[in-house]
Amino acid sequence: MDMSEGVFDWLYGVIAGPVEALRDVAERKPVGWALAVIIGIGALSSMAGVSQASFDALGGIQLEAVLRSLLSGGIILCAVGYVIGVGIVHLAALLFGGKGSFAGLFSAVGFAQFPALLSLPLVALGRAGGPVVTGLTVAASVGLSLWVVALSVIALREAHTMSTGAAIGTYIFAALIPLAVILGIVLLVALLATAAGAASGLFF
Repeated sequence: MDMSEGVFDWLYGVIAGPVEALRDVAERKPVGWALAVIIGIGALSSMAGVSQASFDALGGIQLEAVLRSLLSGGIILCAVGYVIGVGIVHLAALLFGGKGSFAGLFSAVGFAQFPALLSLPLVALGRAGGPVVTGLTVAASVGLSLWVVALSVIALREAHTMSTGAAIGTYIFAALIPLAVILGIVLLVALLATAAGAASGLFF
């Protein structure tokens, strides 16, 4: 099966039969298509955000330039954040006994995000409707987010040939890594500030 022909089967499979579809994606490693899914989600999300923004205070700034800047910035941040995030998860998976490749995980997790596109019409519906509709769309969005999380766990499990429990543990551990880094930086800055204050007290 040619990758360009199979991509729609994979996207449909993520909805109808995620285990088999994500396993096949992890084995075939369609990195380019996975990145296209991520960029597409980032672009549409950025466009949705821009469409709701108010540009009354921009004065003489050209609206087209602002739109291009916001759109390109959203796409770049989405792509870079995804690469970094998958890299952290991949390293954590290796620590948990995973046996997959970065390309396989990159591809599988990318396709697992496909249902997130359904959140865009939900956001539009919530803003157009009343309080009841808004409440229903919020509940639906939460359910959609949990669905994408579950698909991401399946993607990691299939890409790295690990158990569901190990996949969940990997994601939890990977989420703690950035928090530990931030905490370490805060503590380092605090120690340096304390040391600088003590040193200044010796000379003044």
